[in-house]
Amino acid sequence: MSKGSYDQYHSDKAWRESAMQRQNGVDRLESEKRRIQADSHNQQHDISDPEVLHDQQLYILGKMDMEEYQAYLLFKHSSPG
Repeated sequence: MSKGSYDQYHSDKAWRESAMQRQNGVDRLESEKRRIQADSHNQQHDISDPEVLHDQQLYILGKMDMEEYQAYLLFKHSSPG
């Protein structure tokens, strides 16, 4: 997805919901590798917020590549409210 495409979303919820409708962008093995890495990161940093864990699925399942995932998080956390 190109950077210009990110402008189409009016909210982080709309962006996340749209992404979750996409096909998984990675195979099962890569997804499991990402899940293990995320679990380790979450344990090391005591992350248990359901919202954060839900967002991580976007990358774990390959719904977003790293560039889009970072743009999504920046948009989400810089948006008012």
